[in-house]
Amino acid sequence: MKLAYHLSGGAPLLKRIKIGASFANAGIVTINGTAGVIPSTTTDFADTMGLALDTATYSSSQGASHAEGLVTVDVRPDAVIRALMSGGATENTQLTQLVNTSASTDGLTVTDADVGSADMVSGTVWCTKGANVGQSRAIATHNASQDFVVTVPFINDIAVGDEFLFCPYNEAGLTDGAGNVQTSTLFTQADASIASGTGGLATVVALELNGRGDSYVLMQLGDHVFVISTI
Repeated sequence: MKLAYHLSGGAPLLKRIKIGASFANAGIVTINGTAGVIPSTTTDFADTMGLALDTATYSSSQGASHAEGLVTVDVRPDAVIRALMSGGATENTQLTQLVNTSASTDGLTVTDADVGSADMVSGTVWCTKGANVGQSRAIATHNASQDFVVTVPFINDIAVGDEFLFCPYNEAGLTDGAGNVQTSTLFTQADASIASGTGGLATVVALELNGRGDSYVLMQLGDHVFVISTI
């Protein structure tokens, strides 16, 4: 994951923060640990300090050769993080491609058994080949291993052989698709194969809908320690 920008503009606010576990890769969400910040889990971003921008090695051994473990974190709560969508828990898995198997003359239904069983309602489906290339729609109904149905029709008929991609995210403010992101195994990408509404608390700010290996979700972390709460 990488820092994209800040909702309020301006430069990052960088802090060197003590670690309580090693950060093997840059671009991992930090959360509070016992001795310092630790990497998030795939599904938990609670009490985050922000996005770690470099790596760090943790050691609890005594000795002059062990420098204090610190990681650089952008601690601005309005940071927007850009994460590559992976088609599975393993980094760089391509997104599942749908090849429409039944014509839809009303532009409402994308049919392919590869829609799978993970509930994608409130996610997004977009066309990559056919008369509707470049168009995307919110998924209103997901019939497992059968089809996606949208509420707002695609402008043109959906023909047999048209190709689509899909993800569990939506930037339109829909409850599930706009509110959670789950990471890949190494915490550096977004696992787009999971059900909509699954993962760590995050607000989807935008989607970059391209191909199977270059589509991105942009998110703001939803449970930040520097957000001031009122009683």
